[in-house]
Amino acid sequence: MDFAKLFKSVEDAIYEVMVWLLLLPKTFIRTITHPMVSMEYINTEWEKKPDDRFDEYLSPVLLWLLSAVIPITIIFVGTSEASDVMKEFSNRIYQVTFYMMIIPFVYIAWVEWLNKEPVKRSTLKISFYRHCYALAPAQILTVLAGLLSFVTGFFPFAFAAIPIIPIYEAFVFKAELGVGYPKAFLYACVPQIVVILVFLVALAALGNSLGTVS
Repeated sequence: MDFAKLFKSVEDAIYEVMVWLLLLPKTFIRTITHPMVSMEYINTEWEKKPDDRFDEYLSPVLLWLLSAVIPITIIFVGTSEASDVMKEFSNRIYQVTFYMMIIPFVYIAWVEWLNKEPVKRSTLKISFYRHCYALAPAQILTVLAGLLSFVTGFFPFAFAAIPIIPIYEAFVFKAELGVGYPKAFLYACVPQIVVILVFLVALAALGNSLGTVS
């Protein structure tokens, strides 16, 4: 075993984690308070070489993972009765990532349909990055509102969380389609309505199946 290489990899890993922890707060605050500036930042960084991008702020995908996916995974692990926490975390994070990917996938498909342009790998990547910057604060705020509603028993908090994702996603539509914010917000509401309707239909189907069994 080459201990020099091992120590070097550990050193690099520790440094990367430290940088992530330093950049996470300011990146999260920037995306939550200045979402349109964040969209412009992605455009600026996209003109640079891949290795030089996102030096001042966290990359969108990393921000989404650190601020939304991992905290929500920890919440699920904390409410489970698993004895092996790390094993439960590794199992849950794949599930949470998969389900949370449904929202950006629906939005990206909707944006590409509205653009009426050929779907390309390069355009999909920058679009995914924009959605990550929008969804990172939106999804964590939505979860916090849901938890606050559950803890306090004041259910209007849960209803107030419904427009959070479209509010932030509208900035992506504004950047992608070049339309004003009101029109972008209406566009952003369509996938949200579809997702809610699908959820309600699935819930009703589940209720009917359980009723039939009983």
